[in-house]
Amino acid sequence: MGRVWLLAVLVYGYGHPGFDGHRPDALDRPLKGFHRAIDTTASDVRRALVAIDDKARSIPVLVGGLRRLNDVF
Repeated sequence: MGRVWLLAVLVYGYGHPGFDGHRPDALDRPLKGFHRAIDTTASDVRRALVAIDDKARSIPVLVGGLRRLNDVF
């Protein structure tokens, strides 16, 4: 499992625009697409968590759970 995460992080990092000069042309488009897809997913997840948090704050039972979750992070 750790190897898969390491590989995903390396591929994500290699798709960064800073590596444009070092990347072969055949890998350029797929890596940039992968990098954009991950960034879009992270942005969507962040937006969804904010929406869930806003709705959950109106439910008193979930406020305690959210506070515990916030303390963990």
